[in-house]
Amino acid sequence: MDTEATNHLAVRAIKLIPSDPCSKEVEEPKLTVRDCPEAPKFEVRCHAGDAGHLEVCSGSVSVRVGQRIRREGKEELWGSLLVECKEQDDGSLAVEVVICHPDWDEPVRIASIQSNPSDEKAAEPTLRCDFQQKQL
Repeated sequence: MDTEATNHLAVRAIKLIPSDPCSKEVEEPKLTVRDCPEAPKFEVRCHAGDAGHLEVCSGSVSVRVGQRIRREGKEELWGSLLVECKEQDDGSLAVEVVICHPDWDEPVRIASIQSNPSDEKAAEPTLRCDFQQKQL
């Protein structure tokens, strides 16, 4: 598709008629631990405005957020934020927050948040936060 031609397309609101199935509100069930096939390691709740809503639990998660930028005279969607959640080899859980910039050679991790829910000796819930920037 010619990207230059698509930049000149007019954007109009979509008009929904009352009988249209997309215009009906649907009550979404609340997600509970028992709704997951096994004990969840991570939970994602995403509200994307008019586009929809997502609530899931999983053993791992990868979320990319893109935003419109102008580069080399053209508009494009750039994946500027990446959040990756996974279980480590030692059983601990890690959430990594990564920023990507079109002018950088490498993405930069700006946060790492770790927990160890299987540590039965811990007296309190523990989250370890590392805000040291690290090139990936």
